[in-house]
Amino acid sequence: MAQRLNESSVGITIPTQQQLGLYDLERVWWGQATVDPHRDKIVHLSIDEINLYALSTAGIITAFNNETGKKLWATQLGRGNNIGYAPVSNSKYVYITVGTKLYAIDRLNGEIDWELQLPGSASTSPTVDEDAIYVGTLNGRMYAWDLKKLNELSNEGKLPAWRESAIRWTYQTGDTINTPAIVTNRTLLFASQDGSLYSVTLQDRQLAFQFETDAPISASLAEEGKSLFLASEDQNLYCLNLLNGIVRWRIRSSFPLVYPVSVLDKDVYLSSKKNGLFQLSAQTGQEHWWQPLGSRFISLSPTRVYATDEIGNLLVLSRTDGAVLSAVPLRKYQVKLMNEQTDRIFCSSESGIILCLKQKDLPFPIRFKNQDKYPILPDIAPEPAAKDVQSDAAANGDNTDN
Repeated sequence: MAQRLNESSVGITIPTQQQLGLYDLERVWWGQATVDPHRDKIVHLSIDEINLYALSTAGIITAFNNETGKKLWATQLGRGNNIGYAPVSNSKYVYITVGTKLYAIDRLNGEIDWELQLPGSASTSPTVDEDAIYVGTLNGRMYAWDLKKLNELSNEGKLPAWRESAIRWTYQTGDTINTPAIVTNRTLLFASQDGSLYSVTLQDRQLAFQFETDAPISASLAEEGKSLFLASEDQNLYCLNLLNGIVRWRIRSSFPLVYPVSVLDKDVYLSSKKNGLFQLSAQTGQEHWWQPLGSRFISLSPTRVYATDEIGNLLVLSRTDGAVLSAVPLRKYQVKLMNEQTDRIFCSSESGIILCLKQKDLPFPIRFKNQDKYPILPDIAPEPAAKDVQSDAAANGDNTDN
């Protein structure tokens, strides 16, 4: 086979195409992430427009091409045993916090370009664009770091001694920063354990607005268009005007909201481990449907919603009314990516077996966000004859299924 399983993966079955066909799914590819089989497990999956990243508890990050499954590189960060937050990326680098370190990794080859000793322990994944990276900390401070300056200091061998000169600004809140920030063309929005959402200007950290709730904001923020969606442990889901913080609508649930909210194609997906999965209108907050067996949103296709149930099965739901179409037994693939980029389903066993699945009748990924960041696809050639398709498939790697 093209890729060998780690010894800790023995006993975990890779579902066959025939088995998946019963659920109208296909396996696009499978791969094996790099882990230490004796003391390590996968804890995070994340995706950008080109790659999928798997992060282990020992600080090993493995990158795959997210469409073909080709394993690109694996890199050890730090000394191990420091659980990091999910990686993020821009056009050139992958950034990740492990302990009190921030690493910049070349997206193409996995080489660590620089590492930065942070002034405090990071409390969430960073947020990055092409100019700056924003890191929230346990002591409630948000840091805006200038990426060009960090690269210059690294090239001149001046890190970490001159790190302060790369700080554009800091902003102090009343408690731990507990959600990744959202960056717009004018402001940075982030939430604190003090129950407040802050919107500050990118250039001079001026407070654009502050929105207060009655409980900590522990679920990640979401945005669509000019709306920001904020879930709080006071059981409220708020839709705010992204520019000024004015409430467009609010709904109150019967449970604390701690899972990330997903907003795709004008619908909001509200997840709860014990209380089911809800589809709401992003414009009005009106409930479209409720599926009590759903636990967490995973991905979306034009006709289906994919979610997990409480014990880790993959539920295939009707997008129209939330009805359960099937339940795929993927409980041993405990780490499932909440994919807001495409319709693809990505999941991993703790031992590092990665699966990419898709709906059978969708040959090409359907992209929901960041359309402008994807590489331009070539013109599609006429479909080859059946025998050519078979020979092309054989020429692909053993772990690639179409």
